[in-house]
Amino acid sequence: MKRFLHIVSLLVMFLFMTSTSVSAQLRYGFRFGGDIASARLKNAGDATLRNGGGFSGGFVFEYQMPKCGFAPDIAILYTRYNTRLSETGKDPVSFGRNFIEVPVHFKYKFWMKSFHELFGPMIYTGPSFAFRVGNDNKAPLSSKVVQTGWDVGIGFDIVNFIQIAGAYRFGLGNAVSSYPSHPDASLRTDCWNISATILFDF
Repeated sequence: MKRFLHIVSLLVMFLFMTSTSVSAQLRYGFRFGGDIASARLKNAGDATLRNGGGFSGGFVFEYQMPKCGFAPDIAILYTRYNTRLSETGKDPVSFGRNFIEVPVHFKYKFWMKSFHELFGPMIYTGPSFAFRVGNDNKAPLSSKVVQTGWDVGIGFDIVNFIQIAGAYRFGLGNAVSSYPSHPDASLRTDCWNISATILFDF
């Protein structure tokens, strides 16, 4: 985690240092989205875990590189997954999984010459780090404090102000830290996400 925080700090410092010469290129804004997650629970007997709809929202910083379409961004989001665990002979248990999520995306925008800064398709990829916020008391299993994933997405930048994007997240590693009745259980959460971002110049 220390290495991750060091990398994030360096990225933020880079964005702010470069903004002194091209201040209009560094932007901040707000991102809101909806999630459709699929949880894969293994080595847990007949227990099944199903995710309902989720949502996320928070702040984002983007740096548009001058004279090209490359634009890295970093966001700090509150993310919640609604989850339901079912086991034979037991009542289903519904609980929430809450995270502070930090996705780091590397985007490339294909600005159309006839519509420069009005409309640009974009692609992006990058890691996401989710930090668990507490533990729902009703949850029969405990998840790890830090969970990682990798995002791949496409979207549109409209009038250099609004971004609409859709992405798929590949869950990386086992998210279960403790499941007393099934100590060998593993959980991986993959996710579809649709988001809207509104950006402003500093």
